Amino acid sequence: MGARLESHNTPRYRFVRRFAAGGVAELFVGERARDSDRGRAGERVVLKRLLPHLRNDPEMAGMLRDEIRLGLACRHPNLVATLDSWAYQGQLHGVLEYIEGQDLRSLTAGLLANDDRFSLGEAVLVCLSLCRGLHHLHGLRVGASELSVVHRDVTPPNVLLGVDGSLKLCDLGFAKSKLQRTRTAPGLIKGKFSYLSPEAAHGEAIDARADVFAVGIVLWEMLTMRRLFHAPTDFGTVELVRRAEIPALLPLNDEADTVLQEIVGRALARDPDQRFQSAKDLHDALMAYADYRELDGDIAALVTRGRFGAAHQAVFALGSSAAAEQNHDEVETIW
Repeated sequence: MGARLESHNTPRYRFVRRFAAGGVAELFVGERARDSDRGRAGERVVLKRLLPHLRNDPEMAGMLRDEIRLGLACRHPNLVATLDSWAYQGQLHGVLEYIEGQDLRSLTAGLLANDDRFSLGEAVLVCLSLCRGLHHLHGLRVGASELSVVHRDVTPPNVLLGVDGSLKLCDLGFAKSKLQRTRTAPGLIKGKFSYLSPEAAHGEAIDARADVFAVGIVLWEMLTMRRLFHAPTDFGTVELVRRAEIPALLPLNDEADTVLQEIVGRALARDPDQRFQSAKDLHDALMAYADYRELDGDIAALVTRGRFGAAHQAVFALGSSAAAEQNHDEVETIW
């Protein structure tokens, strides 16, 4: 990977402020220090690096290298772009696209605080965009070789909605692909427990259909404004995922109908063979439904509507989320 070392006096990027940290990495708003073939001076970026106590951990360093390598291999309007790999003062940094807007979790909290909710059109629009990004990611190739990518972390904090109307999935830190040089131990669960697929929760092999299940969870939660799989303990949450008992949608959303319930139910099928077999299949079903119901939505307007007010807005515009760095599902109080 072409991370070029630089002296202390000639950095390509400047750190503006640290805005988030999780269990593995810390994130900074940064900017380009000078014009280059990669962009103009002053352009905002997000800089991601390992936490200080992990910088000499070869496994963690390998995971960050894998994440950057995969990010540099993919470009899609619905995926946060990895722009550069930067080695500075002996530390590797991923340089990511800066998105001004909100992540889906904070936006949901803002809607709840305003006694508001997502419309059918907004929920379907968000998941259509996720499916487009995932379809691209799942189909990535290097030459003639498929990379067999699974994102493994399709969760509300990793869904970024821009004030410009864009929607992007971020954080490839848990992604599985043939580009990986670090390997997950057999039976080890990677991902947020509340957004695992049943097969992942059982420690079984997974493929792109695990991401389809996660999109189904996101869609169900947007339509109901409730958590689908969440228990007081991590073990309890994993057990809920393994059982995959999905409450009916219709009693929880007056706008929904049996057609949408069938789509959501198929996305959330416990057996991967009964699920939509690809992100494209789920996308096509949702698109047909949106056309049938004449649904529409406006991401930019949704972002504005979901803001809490100045005291709660802080930094929400970003190339990744602190929560996205954690290996477990944190206790949340906003849903």
